[in-house]
Amino acid sequence: MKIYHKPSFMYGLTFLFALPLFAFGIIKVHWWQWIITIAFATKFLYTGLSKSESEYQENIAKNYRSVAQELYGKYATIKLNFPLVILCSFYAVALFIRLVANLFIPIWITVCFTIVLTVSVFYSLSLDHKIKEHIENGTSRG
Repeated sequence: MKIYHKPSFMYGLTFLFALPLFAFGIIKVHWWQWIITIAFATKFLYTGLSKSESEYQENIAKNYRSVAQELYGKYATIKLNFPLVILCSFYAVALFIRLVANLFIPIWITVCFTIVLTVSVFYSLSLDHKIKEHIENGTSRG
């Protein structure tokens, strides 16, 4: 057995390590958490052990930043990480309000935040998909 992509293989083993913890009841989980853990372990182990998939991932990693800059300009990093920017901003503001003013954030603000966060996640994923598609089609410079 040859490992072609060591980081992915290690992620796969990490997810695989969680399964005995679930099975012996050390960590109590629901059925859907089992499924997600098995799916991630399978995906990462496949990437780590498959030559073609590891080459594909290396090609994406090698060209991702330059293609993102080419397609979306100098703010590509912010566009791609927009959900994290929103999440950190909301967390900082909420924490500040809670600690300084000792106020609770109303539920409608939390709902609005969740909606904006969901939309930004889909936006970021669509940009990521376009970048990977651009790289797969070989239209990147490099």
